[in-house]
Amino acid sequence: MKDSPALFERMSKLKNLGVNVGLTLGGLFMGVVIGEIGLRAAKIEGYPKIGDLVDSAPTNFHTADRNLGWKLKPGASGEWNGEGASLVQVNSEGLRDREHTKAKPPNTLRVAVLGDSFTEAIHVPVEQTFWSKLERKLGNCEAVKGRKKVEVINFGVQGYGTAQELIMLRKKVWDYSPDIVILAFFIGNDVINNSPKLEYARYRPFFAYDASGKLVPDMSFRNLAPIDRNERAVSFVDRMPSLLVNNSRILQVIKKVDINRRKQDFNELSTHNFKEPQDAAWQEAWRVTEGLIVTIRNEVVQKNADFLLVTIGDAMQARPEAQTRKKFMIKNNIQDLFYPDRRLEKLGAREGFRVLNLSEQFQGYTEKYQLCAYGFENYAPCGGHWNELGHRLASILINRNVCQKLQESQVPKKQP
Repeated sequence: MKDSPALFERMSKLKNLGVNVGLTLGGLFMGVVIGEIGLRAAKIEGYPKIGDLVDSAPTNFHTADRNLGWKLKPGASGEWNGEGASLVQVNSEGLRDREHTKAKPPNTLRVAVLGDSFTEAIHVPVEQTFWSKLERKLGNCEAVKGRKKVEVINFGVQGYGTAQELIMLRKKVWDYSPDIVILAFFIGNDVINNSPKLEYARYRPFFAYDASGKLVPDMSFRNLAPIDRNERAVSFVDRMPSLLVNNSRILQVIKKVDINRRKQDFNELSTHNFKEPQDAAWQEAWRVTEGLIVTIRNEVVQKNADFLLVTIGDAMQARPEAQTRKKFMIKNNIQDLFYPDRRLEKLGAREGFRVLNLSEQFQGYTEKYQLCAYGFENYAPCGGHWNELGHRLASILINRNVCQKLQESQVPKKQP
């Protein structure tokens, strides 16, 4: 029986299809091979796949912690040469500070500083940090000079939000019996840090309001697999087989591009800090944040200590060029660059605690002298974290506020 013309035609089409598919796959394979060779020859690096066992910590000086997400590693030391430069030395209690006895020495005024990377301040040497300078300046305050020794203890940890600072207060700060607690609040991301809906780095405790209106901790981060802990550090590439990702420069570069895009998305999200909350997620983030600040104040007062909220501004707020600030506001539809500072100032007025906003005073200085209080030549000039000037300005302003309060507390109250 002879093959029909129709059958012959179908077989011919299948043969042609097979040839085309083979050529396509072969071309793709050769393209991948050429791409792999080209990337290696050009020494273009990407990111390997995230491991199954990860110490969820921002640097080698940190380690994971079941209560806080991460903390400074007791006894860690080494050179920091990322943004800025310093010798990092962590004391035996996991603080970037010298050793302090937990028992407060006689005739000593102790100040505890809670905060994030601006307070940890690995970007500058210890002697340049605002808390180190504050200790020296406060020792010359007339209210304590010649009467008391001043100790300022640094409890700041990179990446912390207000939730972690509240837990740090409870877990560690009270062991040192401070007389004053300063909460350094970073305008740039602390509100985001306190929201599981806004924050990308989810390996951290959060707080939420329960049905009775009470703030309660959410410690579910303890159960997160490494791949689910940080959307800014994890790409869809990480869900591919390890053997494939770790041996493919193309996939590693794709991962790098994807993660850089995610970081850019976060930078755009941060512009919402300067605006009235536009949706439920931001409204709740601010509600929880303000509740956490008030809770910290309440617990400080219960311990018969004094409380001060210091707001650390975003680098854009202190840019010396007025035109740069104006362009940023227009581009991001921002009406008031100091909205978060004013909001927290109103919170302090309502709840009865002091708020020291640094941003406007920083801006006045940097604009007058055309200097940058943020940034380093090796990273982002005029952006990022405080440089030595920023820390010096902060120490002056905080010292002025604290010293004035100490002096006022010594003035005898008039009898009614």
